[in-house]
Formats: sequence, structure tokens, C-alpha cells
Amino acid sequence: MKIWITRLLLAFAIFTLGFGLGKDAGLRQGAAAAPAATAAEAGDKVIVYYLHTTFRCVTCNAIERMTRELVERDFAAALAEGRIEWREANFQEREDLAKKYEVATSSVVVVRIEDGKETGFQRLDDVWTLHPNPDAFAEYVGKAIRQYLP
Repeated sequence: MKIWITRLLLAFAIFTLGFGLGKDAGLRQGAAAAPAATAAEAGDKVIVYYLHTTFRCVTCNAIERMTRELVERDFAAALAEGRIEWREANFQEREDLAKKYEVATSSVVVVRIEDGKETGFQRLDDVWTLHPNPDAFAEYVGKAIRQYLP
């Protein structure tokens, strides 16, 4: 038991150090990222964001992959019609997104756009606990998307 606690604390320390170094590197690089989506974008749609840090762990990459695959598989028609958009962004570089969606760690955020204006969003914090169970993960993320889909 003692060895597991030691390993867990070591993993946490490494993750925290990597996060701090990544944030520092991101801040030094400046905000040379793509511009944010504007309210001028016309139409009703859902934007599914995967917002991540500069330093990305195995779990972060798995959550992004699982979410993107779900969108591409279960919402292919809506994606092709432009009623849903998949976007990923580094929220350490895109601080506007981090503030807007209250993101402090890698997150999936589902955003509702009506008449070109954002009318609501849902940050899906439970992806972290559900990622080991692909069916529960897909149900959770899919339900949030369907709730906002026009």
C-alpha cells in the first residue's frame, strides 16, 4: 500500500511540474493562436471544444481522441451539415477561452450557438472519471451534445 501511495504522489508531482512548465512556456510564446469564433458566425449549431494545456498527459490525449471519435461517428450527419463543429485549442495560449468557460484543466466544453450568438455552454468535468468506461463516457458526452443540437 505504501508503495502505491508513493507512486501516486510521484505521478502527481510530475504532472504538476509538467503543467507549470507548460503554462510558463505557453505564456512566453505569446498568444499567436487562431482567432476566437465570433458572434458574427451565422446560424444555429453546437461547437464541441477540447481545451487542453501545452503539456498533455496520456489521459488528456485519450479524452480528446474519445470525444473527437464520438463526434465524428455519432454526429457525422450534423458535422457534415455544419450543425456541429469540432474544435481543439490550447487554453494556456487562448486565455479568453479559459476565462469564458472557466477552464483550469483539460476539458470538453459543449457550446450552443443560436443566430450566430452563444446562448449557453456546458463544461463536461465528468469526462475525467468516465474515460475508463467508453460506454458511459459516450453516453455522457453524447447526451450533452444532443441537448444543444439544433
